[in-house]
Amino acid sequence: MLAVIGTAFSTASAGLVLSLDGSRTGDEGEVGGDRYLTAPAMSDATAVLQAAGFTIGTTSAFTAANIVGACSLYTGAVDVAFTAQEIADVQAFVNAGGGLVIQHDWNSYYPAADALAAAFGATYNAGPFGPPVIGSPVNMTMAHPIWNGPAGSVTTYDQVYSGSVSGVTGIGDHSTDPSQVALAVTTYGAGRVVFLTDMDAWDSLPDAVSPIPGSNNAIVWENIFQYTCGGPVIPAPGAILLGTLGTALVTWLRRRRTL
Repeated sequence: MLAVIGTAFSTASAGLVLSLDGSRTGDEGEVGGDRYLTAPAMSDATAVLQAAGFTIGTTSAFTAANIVGACSLYTGAVDVAFTAQEIADVQAFVNAGGGLVIQHDWNSYYPAADALAAAFGATYNAGPFGPPVIGSPVNMTMAHPIWNGPAGSVTTYDQVYSGSVSGVTGIGDHSTDPSQVALAVTTYGAGRVVFLTDMDAWDSLPDAVSPIPGSNNAIVWENIFQYTCGGPVIPAPGAILLGTLGTALVTWLRRRRTL
């Protein structure tokens, strides 16, 4: 009985990455459909995470009831505004140790991400930075687990016609304009947030770059979620109850042994 209780508490949906689904995301004006995990347009990105042992799920809202049990949230190419309740619930989730990956792009693509980014101190800048169609390097500007993590080590990856971000800690800049941050992070309470500035770097269409397994983009992509899932998992309410009962039972047994 003790073993069952302990397992229920310690493995509560560990490794679950939740993405907003097609009811909340856009396609950046390109063929292939909406950009969210499990969608055809992001099959490469989804496959990389699944191969690394993550479980992938989708949800229509980042409310407390929908995100419990996840280790990290991914907005996808969000084009429907977050509610005030969602933003508050995501802040609470990250504060407690959850992870968050916010997707954005250049110009007016995915401005629905702006309010959520602002809640964590970030401002997205329109751009574009880098050339269209072909990839241009994003270069490491400081050592970080996203550059050197479980998936491997790289010092660069590619983006296509991207935005930039400010107000948070930049760890990579645009090679075409090193004054502009292309990849950034922040901590919030016990949790971690990553800010992305390009969609083409992560989708599956032939935009010259993609997180194809073994590529620099795939290494960075997996490390992003290894990093954001590095904090404690937020257990489901039932798991919390079981864990509490298990602790109480252990304490009772120890007391009996001392009598």
